[in-house]
Amino acid sequence: MGKVRSTYVKRIARQIMANYGNMVTDNFEENKKLLNEMFEIKSKRLRNKVAGYLVRLVKLGREEYVIPTAEERRSEEEYEREIQKYEEEAEKAGITEEAAEEEAEEEAEESVEEAAEEEEGEEQE
Repeated sequence: MGKVRSTYVKRIARQIMANYGNMVTDNFEENKKLLNEMFEIKSKRLRNKVAGYLVRLVKLGREEYVIPTAEERRSEEEYEREIQKYEEEAEKAGITEEAAEEEAEEEAEESVEEAAEEEEGEEQE
């Protein structure tokens, strides 16, 4: 069974991972030293809980638990806007997903037929 951790311990640990993720390791003792040096945590118990949760986050995979930075969020939003723009242009042009899929299938069939013809030509030589 797992341990129950307070939301403030998780929040603190996730913020540390987001801001100082490259300094955090999967070693409890090193994380304790890092917390002592960088932050003023007066409670030894809280420091140990945060250090332990940092170890868990590192072991489970940093990327999964890191809060995206403002820059990453902006790039994701730009990507989504671009996709919406292309979808709107496709709708205006009368291109639907089904039509695009059919066109792709036809192109694939044509390329298969061309490859088969090339193979037959090579065999005859």
